[in-house]
Parts: sequence; C-alpha cells; structure tokens
Amino acid sequence: MDMQKFLKDLERLVNIDCGSNVAEGVQEVTEIFKKELEKDWIVKIYPQNDGKNPVLVAKNRDSEDIDLMFLGHNDTVFPKGTVPAWSYKLEGDIATGAGVYDMKSGVLSMVEVAKAFKDEDITIALVMNTDEEISSIHSRPVIEEIGAKAKYAMVFEPARKNGNAVIERKGLVKYQVEFFGKSSHAGNYPQEGINAIVEAAHWVEEISKLHNWEIKNSLNVGLIEGGSGVNIVPDYASIKFEGRSHQVEFFETIRKTMKNLENNPKVSGIKVKITEIGYRPPLVLNTKSALLRELFDESKKEMGIEYNWEVAGGCSDGNFLGVLGVGVVDAVGPVGGDAHSRNEYLDISTVEERIELAKNVIQKMIDRKII
Repeated sequence: MDMQKFLKDLERLVNIDCGSNVAEGVQEVTEIFKKELEKDWIVKIYPQNDGKNPVLVAKNRDSEDIDLMFLGHNDTVFPKGTVPAWSYKLEGDIATGAGVYDMKSGVLSMVEVAKAFKDEDITIALVMNTDEEISSIHSRPVIEEIGAKAKYAMVFEPARKNGNAVIERKGLVKYQVEFFGKSSHAGNYPQEGINAIVEAAHWVEEISKLHNWEIKNSLNVGLIEGGSGVNIVPDYASIKFEGRSHQVEFFETIRKTMKNLENNPKVSGIKVKITEIGYRPPLVLNTKSALLRELFDESKKEMGIEYNWEVAGGCSDGNFLGVLGVGVVDAVGPVGGDAHSRNEYLDISTVEERIELAKNVIQKMIDRKII
C-alpha cells in the first residue's frame, strides 16, 4: 500500500472539525469519501437528520444480498473549534489529533481493504455514518437495513491500546427523563408549588439501585438540571442516564422501573416525560462471529501478529448487527489509545499490519467459499 498517501489523507481528515453535531464538518468528510469512491463504486448518500448527519453506503456491485459489510464512522466527540488548537501532528510512529485513532485511521483502513477485493465475485458494502458518537440515533435504520442483508461484517473501530480486538460488546440504553411541576414562591406559597427537583432526585435514587457491578450491569446518572433560584419552587427538572449490560433483560428492568416510578410519584401532581435517546443491543458471540474469529486467529499466527480478543463495555455500530445474525468482528483497525481525549494517539506502525491481516482473512473467506 501507499503509506505516504494514507498519511496525507489522514492529515486532511483529522484537520477537519467533524464532531457529531458539526454538520458542515461531517458533510465535508462524507463528500471527500464520496468523490473518492464514486469513481469505481456504486455510492448512495442517505441524508439523515435533514442532511446534518449523512450516511454513505458504497457497493462494488448492484446486489441486494451482501457478503461482507464494513463499518466506520466519520464523526468525532470533539466540538467545533478543536482543530485550530489541536491539529494533526506526526512524530516518529505516533500521530495525534482529533479522531486520528477514533476513527479516521480506521475508515481509511477499511477503504484500503475494500478496494483490494472490489473486482472479486462477492458483494461488499461500505457504510460510513456521522453520528456514531451520539449513539447513531439517526443512522441506525440505515445500518440495520444494510445489515439485514449481510452475512459477515468487519467493524474498523480501532484496536485497543494493548493491540486487542473485540469479539463481544455490552448493549447500551440512554434516557432523558423530564419532570414538569408548578412554580411558586418558596417563602410565601410553598404549598402551592409542585417541586420537579424533588421528584427527579427520587428517580435518581431509585434507578441507581439497578447498578450492580458484581454482574457487570452498570447504570449511571450523568446529567441533572433544574431550578432557577432557591426562593422558587422549581417547575422543571431533567435527568439523563445510561445503562449497560450484556443482558437485554437488564434494559427491560430499567423500563419497568421507570414505569413504576411514573405511576407512583413521590410528588403529587408531577408530570413526567420519558425519552429514549440512544440504544444499542448487546453484541453477543454467534456461530458466524466465532468462525470469523477463528480465521483471524489463523491469519495472525501465519503473520506473526500477537493479540487477544476482548469483551468490551463500550459500544459500536457492530452492536446493531449481531442480533440480526450477522457474523461480526470488531476493533480490527490500527492500534492507538486515549480516545475521546486530548491525549488521543495512533501508532502508525500498526496501520499496514492490520490492513494486511484483514485482507488475509477475506482471501481465506473467498478461497474457502465462506462468502
């Protein structure tokens, strides 16, 4: 592969502000890949979220059934204005910059791998979304639509800091709960008010009881807001929380708990609005995923590459596919670390190695007529 071109493309992509909510940035990155791929691929853009979070789907031929699906995202967690203060930098084998590891290098890697098999008698679909870092709330229908027709998938999220890839992931659910009460003067007429914060605090206490790290079920209330002054009974409050588990039953327990709290309020007269703001089912090992893992292990041994497989607490878009019966391996991109922070870095020396490993596996799949 042309490593100099790879690094040049990487620098260009990293130096574009493209947080999930920076519409012009994610649109620009999507357009770059569109222009690159439409020369030889069938490209379709899904204008999700009124075009603010487009999804690019590229196929090597016009077929509904898909043998191999590649997943990657073009958004980052960083806000607009990050790049001018923290642009791409390469020192030795270490590259830094917003999204250099998570996951601009992975998206470029998956394109490099896909191009090597463009003319093979298999159908490849590349899917690039722009809202993965906000739980793929807009792109999920597209991913599931393509995934429902796919046999196997490789998710080019980056490998872990220790080089490991991922074979299973926890599922995730996120909620916002809003509380609507009635304001009044806290000194003169407190009895006329309906305190939204008191109800919100009650919910925080009760749903937090579902956290049970002994069985690796987590629940975290991460945001709470409400009120405008201590002399005013607050008429509004809001909490946002997430739950993670390998068991879908945990998510149903969360829903039942919220329904019970809604039907049995602590504060009389309170109104509650529950909004699901993110969901990914658990990525659990199935027979197809196990086969893919075996092929990677075989290829690793042949190439002298050493790493293990992890069960991750974090999610990716691969979570949407396992429940559809797709064989999934995740975190097959290059190695680096400290994603979502100003310390994010990419180990350039692992880029070509991981690309060649994926190619080796795919060639085995073709030779053995797995796809």
